[in-house]
Amino acid sequence: MAGPDTARQLRARLRQAGLSNGAITAAWPRWWSDAADTSLSARVDLSFSVARHLGLDPRSLFEDSGAPRFTWRQEARFKHLSTEDDVERAGITSFGRAVSAVLLEATPLPQEPLAATAKDLRGLLLEGAAPFVRMVDLLALCWSAGLPVAHLRVFPWPQKRLAAMTVRVDSRLAILLGKESLYPAPIAFYLAHELGHIMLAHLADDVALVDLEESQIGGGQRDADEVAADGFALELLTGEPEPVVLPAGPASSSRELARVALGSAMSLAIEPGTLAMCFGWSTGKWKTANAAMPRIYASAKPVWQEVNGIARQQLRLAHLTDDARDYLDAILGTTEGEVRTGQ
Repeated sequence: MAGPDTARQLRARLRQAGLSNGAITAAWPRWWSDAADTSLSARVDLSFSVARHLGLDPRSLFEDSGAPRFTWRQEARFKHLSTEDDVERAGITSFGRAVSAVLLEATPLPQEPLAATAKDLRGLLLEGAAPFVRMVDLLALCWSAGLPVAHLRVFPWPQKRLAAMTVRVDSRLAILLGKESLYPAPIAFYLAHELGHIMLAHLADDVALVDLEESQIGGGQRDADEVAADGFALELLTGEPEPVVLPAGPASSSRELARVALGSAMSLAIEPGTLAMCFGWSTGKWKTANAAMPRIYASAKPVWQEVNGIARQQLRLAHLTDDARDYLDAILGTTEGEVRTGQ
């Protein structure tokens, strides 16, 4: 067992392990200074703080040789694996759990459990003024159930393929999103899909269930859990587990698809962007469905900003330490003109 690394040595070890600069910076406590590097106890505190926020086994940072080890190595199930090795999977799992632990510490306990079925949840959401189920309605549902949702702005590895993951911390759950979009409908589907995993008890005893990105929603090889979660999501969003949306004529342009989706949304009680996605799902014409999005929505805006803006409103940040607030601030990112204060 060696003594604690200097800050320079610790950063070098973390980078050599392949961790992203963004993740290392997010985990680095703001109280650290060059003067603290002369203190043995301060370097010990630094190592423990960084390990906690990256999901590392702190003992591995005090060893003379070897790469840092992640705490959670074989406790997650991954969907749509391609080139990820065991270390990369352990890093995603451990980082996701570290983030979720902080989110849940600042999230109020639920007042009552979620309804059990997609039909029940949809009925609950449509009881209000909303004419159809929107992404913002799903976010409100999750937060009311003590289920925090955050869109990660920092990832453990430089190359990220995370679409979404559901993480268990003791008896509670959190949803972390990674999929980027300028329009809410795709993110609403991923969020509803993760709710499907939760309500259908797909996590079992796993620490996390990780959905990696696909080229298109619903593509590739899909196991029974993925098919079931897709069906749950579609029923929650549309009322049908296998909705079929086909063109009325032999062809359909993105302009025509947008016109029909906007005109039919109220009567079908389906958000127009979701209708366009169902067209892509039914026909395989994802190019047309994606091209309809700018015609359906008034403007394009990174969806993560709305997701994390709601998270900032819902989290009880005063319940966190300064270090944890700074860490969460980096994970959630900042919108234009927002000052990184940790408050």
